[in-house]
Amino acid sequence: MQVKKIAALLPASIVLSAAMLFSACRPVEERPPELIYYAETMERFFFPEDSTEAEAETDTVTETETEAPPETETETETEIETEIITSTVTEVPEEYSETGTEEPDVISAEVYQEIYPTTEAVSETAAETYTEVYTETETVPAETEPPQLYQASFTADSSYVKPLGRTFMKDGVRILSHTCSGVEFAFRGNYADITLTSNCKTSKARAAIYVNGKMVKDTMLNNSEETFHIFDSDEAENCIVSVVKLSEAAYSNIGVKSINVNSEFGIIPTPERTRKIEFIGDSITCGYGVDAADQYEAFATTNENGEKTYAAITGKYFNAEYNVVSWSGIGVYSSYTEGSKPNQSFLMPSVYEKTAANERTEKWNFSQWQPDLIVINLGTNDNTWTKGIQERVDLFGSAYYDFIKQVRAVNPDAYIICSLGVMGSKLLPEIKEQVEAYSRDTGDNRITTFEFDYRDGKADGFGAGFHPSAKTHQKMADKLIPFISEIMGW
Repeated sequence: MQVKKIAALLPASIVLSAAMLFSACRPVEERPPELIYYAETMERFFFPEDSTEAEAETDTVTETETEAPPETETETETEIETEIITSTVTEVPEEYSETGTEEPDVISAEVYQEIYPTTEAVSETAAETYTEVYTETETVPAETEPPQLYQASFTADSSYVKPLGRTFMKDGVRILSHTCSGVEFAFRGNYADITLTSNCKTSKARAAIYVNGKMVKDTMLNNSEETFHIFDSDEAENCIVSVVKLSEAAYSNIGVKSINVNSEFGIIPTPERTRKIEFIGDSITCGYGVDAADQYEAFATTNENGEKTYAAITGKYFNAEYNVVSWSGIGVYSSYTEGSKPNQSFLMPSVYEKTAANERTEKWNFSQWQPDLIVINLGTNDNTWTKGIQERVDLFGSAYYDFIKQVRAVNPDAYIICSLGVMGSKLLPEIKEQVEAYSRDTGDNRITTFEFDYRDGKADGFGAGFHPSAKTHQKMADKLIPFISEIMGW
């Protein structure tokens, strides 16, 4: 249908309003499906535009437009406006044609809805004429055609995806460094593939891809660039896709280069969840060797899996966004060492302030992601140096106190849990002492300590290098979850 043929039927004031509305319209494929969102449950849902929420929104608009008409409008005018929305023109009197000889095409109700004037008053004369024209025509419901699918490629920019954890853009590619970092997006369509890149170091990066909560890919990135086909369907379906880095920051990075879909509306970021938890830790929090057959299997990124850790299990239980900052072997005052001197080549206080310590030196912008809760699980590696020597323990305690202050300074509203224990709790008394001292000195009572049970390798097995197994991580989460529920009221 052409705008000029419609214009021939209408007074100048209505034509003006129609032109304004047409100029504001966008093609169907550019309209985002704004009703994609997370329900506050353990499961993910995707609501299309014909949901009850969309109907409620339409009802609200209609009610607003019809209440309290201006004094200049008559009852007849109100009836006319209703008829314009619901009727279809099959015949038009000659006086409404520009030439009086050309019969215009049939105009559907959908077009009249688009050009419905909301600001211009209709004159009394026009009202009488419209009454004559429209009250005699039969109402025909508007036909709606389903949106068409189209192919498009998107970058992992935050306008299209939701970043998970600390990530950054480099040369148009979103870099995933930390454990469980990734991207997430939603679309409605019948096909999707994703192109990932890697810096391909000796220890390759491991990634998982989920569609609607189901893992469709668990892969090692052996090449500098690979494309993965992740979704194919005969009909358009609602999809939420997550790309998650399973291996840790100490080894290779992953880049999300492009997301290619055949969809109705392109892709959009999934909304932020209500709760946010940050986990700060070492190899335990990284999921070091959790997929290994036993304690004697050598560690490799192929048996490291952040999604099987107590951190991921806990975050998912609370339906929270969870951010992991962890590094195998790291400590607060001394990282893992077998020598008599502290290993201070890399420490969590310096790693924590950076976006990605293995790639960039720039500081992380803490204001862009503020957690409700922070769980610190550090001290296991410090103990390889302190070894119960009080002078060394005191040095660790002082460094831990300073680290609490550092974390609090950039997370002013978060509750902090300082934990230890699954691979030994010898430094937990010192941690408790420093937490109590910090609370006394600052008046900050939104901080506490927590002890994990020591791992039971005989009953639950071990991961690589005697690290916690998947069963042990589940037990860690089972103990931590009710503790969090109590202090957070979740």
